[in-house]
Amino acid sequence: MMPPRAADRTSLLVAPLLGLSLACGGQVVEDRPNIVLISIDTLRPDHLGCYGYARPTSPNIDAIAAQGALFEQHISSAPWTLPAHAAMFTSVPDSVHGVVDAVKFRLSEDFETLPESFQTAGYSTAGFFAGPYLHPAFGLGQGFDRYVDCVQTVPEGQVDADNEWSMRDPVLRASHHGVTNDKVYAEWQRFFTEAAEEAEPFFAFVHLWDVHFDFTPPPPYDTLFDPDYDGPFTGRDFFYDPAINAAIPARDKEHIIALYDGEIAWTDEIVGRIRHDLGAAGLLENTVFVITADHGTELFDHGGKGHRTTLYDEQIHIPLIVHFPGVVQPARFAGQTRMIDLGPTLRDLAGLPAVSTTMGETLGPFLRGEQSTGLGRPAVSELMSVGRNLRSLRTADGKFVVNHDNGGSAWFDLSTDPGELQPLMVSDEAGVGGGAGLKRLYDEAAEEIISGLERAPAGAAAADIPASIQRSLAANGYAGGDGDD
Repeated sequence: MMPPRAADRTSLLVAPLLGLSLACGGQVVEDRPNIVLISIDTLRPDHLGCYGYARPTSPNIDAIAAQGALFEQHISSAPWTLPAHAAMFTSVPDSVHGVVDAVKFRLSEDFETLPESFQTAGYSTAGFFAGPYLHPAFGLGQGFDRYVDCVQTVPEGQVDADNEWSMRDPVLRASHHGVTNDKVYAEWQRFFTEAAEEAEPFFAFVHLWDVHFDFTPPPPYDTLFDPDYDGPFTGRDFFYDPAINAAIPARDKEHIIALYDGEIAWTDEIVGRIRHDLGAAGLLENTVFVITADHGTELFDHGGKGHRTTLYDEQIHIPLIVHFPGVVQPARFAGQTRMIDLGPTLRDLAGLPAVSTTMGETLGPFLRGEQSTGLGRPAVSELMSVGRNLRSLRTADGKFVVNHDNGGSAWFDLSTDPGELQPLMVSDEAGVGGGAGLKRLYDEAAEEIISGLERAPAGAAAADIPASIQRSLAANGYAGGDGDD
């Protein structure tokens, strides 16, 4: 299957390609900051204290946010791991980088990725990932001097000669039961011990996976938020068990959400350890420390569970926190920002030149206090996988969604319906103004996506996934089943 053609993608809205201003005029500065980019898989911002959550899930993240900048409306390009991270690394929408489905595609080497930019600038680059779709077989290892696989896999002793085991339901479920945060942190420490002794700056990408289902945090986080529960659900097989559904009693739902929150608290501990490591080595003051996510997840919000199913906010609204002492002043930004803005922002803060194919824009002027207004560019999210072909255009107060399989569309007035419970037709008299305006934005952008495609060096390359990686993907539940990554 070939990646989507340009002619098939003209209905997607993207922001125009903008030139980026660099404080150093595009030259690499002598005292360059380190970059630590933490991507917490499946993390919903509305379950973090710094985003208003009542439960104390995130004391370390909250402390970092209090000393840095927090973006309240940061929107992912996709509700699942592979295309979202491809967009994070290329700063272009999913239709442009082309990695819109699993196994069939990998990111083209013709794109200059975020880690490649830092590698070219003389940075030591390292990545540590715990989810199968971050594997270099999908093209996301470009630019890393060290790219370490921390994925929880099935032991080789359980592998049949014909690999039929990879499609057996018990294996698919069991592979989600592992804990990987500690493995990722150990690899980070191994790298950081060496990097702290070197004179050269470093770029570190840390992918933390345990918030992704199954929701089985290690002690004491397994009972931290619901110690008295004595019901039937444990958080295991969250996605695959049909008994876990929106019709279960409210008390059982509360417990499952408490386990999800326990995973966040466990992951928050790892974030705190990484921050402590930087501080103990005297490097925190010269480090751009970023906390974000690839996507969120549904916890029965619209009658479903998991992700890679819809473009509702519970799946595409993600956190973005930037900490850089002396440069980034403590602030909260209510204006909407996008996944594709992250790459230009990090290059800007480090004084690296812009990449010509970028379709995001730097948030640097806001972070440095040079600009206080102007946030709010429309954000495009897409789901072109597992039998779905959805695109949405989101603004700060509205969302327009198109189903390209049947041509249907609807919009939501986020100012009065933030939960997206009342889909409206553009023809509805009560909302014709907002809906029509969103539709015009969507339609008027047809030429812009063509322009973005013309600037892009290539679409997705044909995937060449080694058999061992296919086994790992299958073992982690990635055999194409609806709703999973």
